[in-house]
Amino acid sequence: MKKILKFLLKVCILIAVIYGIIYCIKNKNIKDIFKMLENEKINIEEYYIYGTHFNINGKLSIIDTSEIKDVKISFLQNNKKETEYKCIYKVDDKNIEISTSEFINHGIYLEDINYGQYYIFIKIYYNNDTIKYYTFNENNMLYKDLEYYTITKNGMNNKIDISFKNKKIQNKEIPYINVLCKKTKLPEEVYDISIDPGHGGSDPGAINEKYKEADIVMEYGILIKEKLEELGLKVILTRDGTEDDTYSLYSTYNHNGRVNVVGRARVKYNLSIHINSLDVNTVSGTEIYAPPNVELEIAQAFADNIVNIAKTTYSTRTINKTSNGVYVRTFTKDEIIESNNNAEKEGYLPYNITTETPYLYMIREVGGIVTKAYIDGRNKAYGINEYYNSNIGVESYLIELGYINNQKDLNNILNNKELYIKAIEKTVEEHICNN
Repeated sequence: MKKILKFLLKVCILIAVIYGIIYCIKNKNIKDIFKMLENEKINIEEYYIYGTHFNINGKLSIIDTSEIKDVKISFLQNNKKETEYKCIYKVDDKNIEISTSEFINHGIYLEDINYGQYYIFIKIYYNNDTIKYYTFNENNMLYKDLEYYTITKNGMNNKIDISFKNKKIQNKEIPYINVLCKKTKLPEEVYDISIDPGHGGSDPGAINEKYKEADIVMEYGILIKEKLEELGLKVILTRDGTEDDTYSLYSTYNHNGRVNVVGRARVKYNLSIHINSLDVNTVSGTEIYAPPNVELEIAQAFADNIVNIAKTTYSTRTINKTSNGVYVRTFTKDEIIESNNNAEKEGYLPYNITTETPYLYMIREVGGIVTKAYIDGRNKAYGINEYYNSNIGVESYLIELGYINNQKDLNNILNNKELYIKAIEKTVEEHICNN
């Protein structure tokens, strides 16, 4: 029996030693990554949050790129645990272009970051099994440090701060990106989602006899807010229906206008509610407008759920269509020429608009630099988007419930509010709350 016990003890010791060796190999020099960093540093070209995702785009110049096997984003937690994230990269003779995502609404999903402190590096795997770590140049851009509050769950949130810092190693200052996540509650002025009922005040929107778009979508906005609050979310309306005639299209960018309400609330998502109109009544159905360069899963879910639950149809309109019920609207060349001509006529410098710039302002302007917001006050007809150059952008979708001049659409919108709202609530719950 003693021999058996001794043998089992030796086996246990051997297993423990092997496990220890494996653990050490897997975590080799994690504590010393700062000492392992290569001299070359990544020059950051973009550094932003959009919706619930954090992204970095940059370029690294090194002597030889021919042996690169893979590139990862490394999150080193509390100098102990390392987590790797997918990285998109493109290699030429001496440069690596690095990006966390091809879509602005993908990348590092901030809702999944656990409590603690993290250092961010780029980790490059080479064909000879060598691994090298690289850090980032100090933030010499106009981009500010990032502050993010997670979506409310069970009455609680996390606060995530992302900033550039320096660590002193052997009398040398090493720059790095620092991430700090801690539990909190939303400050009074911070919200999860904004609901934007279109138009209002002296701007009635689309009209069909006694029915005005602004009035109908205001009713929808209030009801959607109530339903989303039942999910535990903190929701703000961009207007409340008490607007007078001083409220118009031109007050959108005032301090208390819709664009700045969304920016100040620091929401993750904005939903603009509208009803469409055309000179002809043969076009009908629901349209969801999304920014360019986003993964369209959420937009498609809004379209599918509204069609299936509210018993309506996908829009029959084909211009700017990307899939059933989903549309991406950017400036056309003629619209750019018109904007430039207006700038020349009014005596201000033309905006830097391209055919990749979102046309719809409640998609473009609330996204900041990520969606090429540009209302900076140079056109005196408008106010100023106080967040046009922010690198914290709101992911925004514009929901056209249907066509007010199509009687079938209008009847459905007026008589089946609860079904449209149920579809919107379901999409938010499944694709935003439980992503």
